[in-house]
Amino acid sequence: MLSASQWRFLISAAAALASLCTAKNPIATSNPFVGQKFYVNPANEKEYDLSIPSAEGLVKTNLELMQKQPSAYWIDVKSKIKGNTTGTVEGILASASSKSPPELVVLIWYDLPNRDCDAHASNGEICCTANPDGSCNYDVVSDCADGLKEYQTEYVNPFIEVLKKYTGKLPVVIVFEPDSLPNLATNLENPHCANNATQSAYKKGTKYALEKLASETDATVYIDAGHGGWLGWADNLVDYLNILKSLDLPVNQIRGFSTDVSGYQPLGIMCPWEPDTTYRNAYCLNGKHQDDPCCYDPCGLEKDWDPANNELNYAQELHVAARGILAWMRTSSQTLAVMGYLTCVQIVRIGATFVGLVQVFFPHLMFRTLK
Repeated sequence: MLSASQWRFLISAAAALASLCTAKNPIATSNPFVGQKFYVNPANEKEYDLSIPSAEGLVKTNLELMQKQPSAYWIDVKSKIKGNTTGTVEGILASASSKSPPELVVLIWYDLPNRDCDAHASNGEICCTANPDGSCNYDVVSDCADGLKEYQTEYVNPFIEVLKKYTGKLPVVIVFEPDSLPNLATNLENPHCANNATQSAYKKGTKYALEKLASETDATVYIDAGHGGWLGWADNLVDYLNILKSLDLPVNQIRGFSTDVSGYQPLGIMCPWEPDTTYRNAYCLNGKHQDDPCCYDPCGLEKDWDPANNELNYAQELHVAARGILAWMRTSSQTLAVMGYLTCVQIVRIGATFVGLVQVFFPHLMFRTLK
């Protein structure tokens, strides 16, 4: 059960790291989640109708609960952008904006060229260089000019066009390109990530898309920041934030970070900030304070000197480092859209088995996500 202080943090978690830089843009400084009703896709609700009649007991109760949970939608192929059905951005926004009042939609923006350079769990449709079968050839060295052109003209621009059509008509949140920049921060030993083609695709693609989102839409944008079991080590986190800094992004128009999108660890309890280096909290390290619940470490990260044993501790670390490296100024907590919660770090596609947790842990900022 979460304590009152935890709930205050969670409710304010979309109120923090947000006053990025001068924060003149109201989109970046207002909490997009507070007071909103989340959109529930009717097509998803109908899918549950196939299972609920034959279910019994707790299974039936859980299915009925899951049926009414909101979803964040992975827009991982170009064909999901335009269309009349609620399997597309255009159809979802039309449906959600027709509600009274209009309902909040969360979309996961996910189609950079040479996607998933390290995990290869969900290779994308846009390549810097394509193999004969259409899969991406990560070994060919290039500037990814063709892949970037395809991304910009066939994914980014149409996506922006649809979002602009619904400006002022409903609240929209974008979770931007899960795993991409974290891969560049930590996985350069993999030549597929170190290749100039992939580097160019991720950096130039990110800059182009975020500048368009910031200047042409009223969507609230969160940049993916992995999770504490990945970027929680201070060196990894500094490398990640330095990549963001090098891109010269319009940070005053970007809300903050999303975590736990494609890999997950427990939410946990936030520890006191007692750093032993600039951006590393040593409160739980080297065997200290192990009787404090905030040091509970089910993933075994502390023995490897990762202070982000849970996602709230990672949020605190991310907040401090972002203030120092990016000058993203906020005084107390993080603008952190926590998208998932499982027992330890796991790389999975969130499916129906996850949705039942939503209301228990974090009703304002947690969603089932659908591919």
